[in-house]
Amino acid sequence: MASFPVDILTEIFLRISARPLVRFRCVCKSWNSLLTSPFFIKAYLERSTKFHKFNLLKYDSDNFSRVQIHKPPNNEMSDLDTSFIRDGEKFKLVDSCNGITCFSTFDRKIRHNSKIFLWNPSTGENVALPQPSYHVSNLVGFGFNPLSGHLDDFTVVNMNIYFEQHPNYTSQVEVYSFRRNCWKQLGNIFPPSLTQHLGNQVIFENFICWCPCFRPGHEKITLLILFDVVQDAFHKIALPDMMPLGEKLISLLDGCLSVIAHNLSTEYYEVWIMKEFGVCESWTKLYTIGVSTRSIVSYRPVGFVDSGKVFFVDTFYVGLRFKSPSHLALYNVRSEKFETFKVAVDCYYTTQLVTCLDSLISLSSTNNVKH
Repeated sequence: MASFPVDILTEIFLRISARPLVRFRCVCKSWNSLLTSPFFIKAYLERSTKFHKFNLLKYDSDNFSRVQIHKPPNNEMSDLDTSFIRDGEKFKLVDSCNGITCFSTFDRKIRHNSKIFLWNPSTGENVALPQPSYHVSNLVGFGFNPLSGHLDDFTVVNMNIYFEQHPNYTSQVEVYSFRRNCWKQLGNIFPPSLTQHLGNQVIFENFICWCPCFRPGHEKITLLILFDVVQDAFHKIALPDMMPLGEKLISLLDGCLSVIAHNLSTEYYEVWIMKEFGVCESWTKLYTIGVSTRSIVSYRPVGFVDSGKVFFVDTFYVGLRFKSPSHLALYNVRSEKFETFKVAVDCYYTTQLVTCLDSLISLSSTNNVKH
């Protein structure tokens, strides 16, 4: 195969998963040159957006964090090695972009033990980020600058909130650039009068997007909060008045921002989509998921597997207390039924789902990959 024309080799390699391609670099100099070239890395990532997507499921089980790959349509699950994180330490799956995934750990007792990692699950390559000026908080965001021309122009946002007298607080926001390998302090720019419970995040273009969590006894949340990684600035997007005020999960659906909102009146979940980014009037309700929380089983959404399936965590009540363990359950929107899928998890709040791509982007050096 070493004598094959480059265009034929390229077409063959584009159809092979990332991990063996890393080994193929050692075959000969010409293969290494092709497989590490900016052209091939970009072409491989573009093909992955169509053919090599998979889901990463992070959950705690028996007080231990683990990550598994979920591959539809057969609901196959396989473990991933996260031993680069300190053995036995719990972690948060922040998000994934261009095949690179961000994790964070948060130690309330010894703050300097908290860390942030970037990881390519396709190749196993990982790196621990340098410590920020302020300790790693439990509010960490992960984003990407699509305007820079580099496929590895990742940004990590570390947000420390200091309460002086509730609800007043000050903040220290820092951003890390993967390409510059350094932190930059932005100061007290976290939006005022905003809950510190940001919930999950999604990456949309150059924005990190959150839908702040509703907490009983607190003011209802009626907006999205965004961080622009190009301008290093926060923004807000209003939610429509017709959207339920209950707890919400932000997601991406058919290339648009979407929200799964809990209707406190019906106890069902509503799926809303923002058809035109930044335009409040473009919010549209797509459908209602008829999963009630009024019975002895409580269902809470984790995220979309695709446009037709949603992961939930189901929890059985015993009196006023939860019965442990809870389970991951896969709901089919079209059939309006749960599919056979049971994975025990400790609780809903530590269960996360992100979509990832097979990728050859390296974390050991800057690839200078151009769009």
